[in-house]
Amino acid sequence: MTTSVAALVAKYDVPGPRYTSYPTVPYWETTPTQEQWIAHVRASLASAESRANGASIYVHVPFCRALCTFCGCNTRVTRTHAIIGPYIHSVLAEYQLYRSGIGVDRLEIGELHLGGGTPTFLTVEELDAML
Repeated sequence: MTTSVAALVAKYDVPGPRYTSYPTVPYWETTPTQEQWIAHVRASLASAESRANGASIYVHVPFCRALCTFCGCNTRVTRTHAIIGPYIHSVLAEYQLYRSGIGVDRLEIGELHLGGGTPTFLTVEELDAML
């Protein structure tokens, strides 16, 4: 093993955080105010627009029929879809709050990521209502 490879192994052979957020928690230094956060989102969207990329949006769908033994995500194990309608309503209301806060009626979306939980828990109709 060369010195550089040995150094890399030593550097990365340590426990690390689960990558369920970005940036990862050890890099969170301060909690922004609402105004700071909206200004940051607005600047990020302007930067994406200047590169013709569009916004990257992640939608958390925290519902699962069964809990995976390895799961560390924020989930709700259920088999009922009665809670999906109110959840979708809340997601869309939050999306509207962001659009109002940054002053746009419509966002150009370059990437849409669905995670969870299990996004396939949603029926076609529920997914269509959210999208």
